[in-house]
Amino acid sequence: MEKALPFRFFIIHPKVAVLEWDTEPNPRLLKLLIGFQKAILKEFKEVSQITQGYCSLMLYHNCEIHYINDYPNSLCLLFDSLSHYSFTKQKIWQIPVCYEESMAPDLKSLANQLNISTASLVREHTSASYQVNFIGFLPGFLYLSGLPKVLECRRKARPASRVDRGSIGIGGKQTGIYPIESPGGWHLIGKTPYPLFEPKKKNPCFAKAGDSIQFLSISKSDYLELEKQRAQGTLKIKPL
Repeated sequence: MEKALPFRFFIIHPKVAVLEWDTEPNPRLLKLLIGFQKAILKEFKEVSQITQGYCSLMLYHNCEIHYINDYPNSLCLLFDSLSHYSFTKQKIWQIPVCYEESMAPDLKSLANQLNISTASLVREHTSASYQVNFIGFLPGFLYLSGLPKVLECRRKARPASRVDRGSIGIGGKQTGIYPIESPGGWHLIGKTPYPLFEPKKKNPCFAKAGDSIQFLSISKSDYLELEKQRAQGTLKIKPL
């Protein structure tokens, strides 16, 4: 009897395959997806790039996929052998955030919606440790899990046409940081001066999937001082 695959396998383009796991996002699966990507890129030379989602991997190939019958089974065998691959130690990043009203246009309205005080909202948001699940939507946009349940909320009924770079948002069960100016539908509760996406660098985004993020509340004067350092090119993000 043929072994059932641990994931669903789809060919969505002659050169693109998708693997999907039928489960809720969780830390164990995230670790497996990170390790599986590295193993695939090492063992399957025809795979040129992999894009990760919460519970999926999209595999881009440099040639058409002709071995559809055997390919899923080969991937399954590799997935089962992941214990033989070492996992890179993930980093912890502390992100300073100004939660003052001028930097947080939706802080009061969201606190009212959640029936808590603004101080409680900030305290809850900074007390959690968040994990980077993947990067998408915008270059350098981190999808973070770990939002306290008390802060879960619906996205805005009417998205904003312009969200400032560095804005911290909450939407659904997630929190995130807008790395560049863009439209957005999440509730904006603060702002960071940190450079989150620097396209001229070898690694434009400072964090990777699996890393942890902690938010640190700072004053407006601290924010402006860090913003000045950013403008001078002296502000650096370093892991804890």
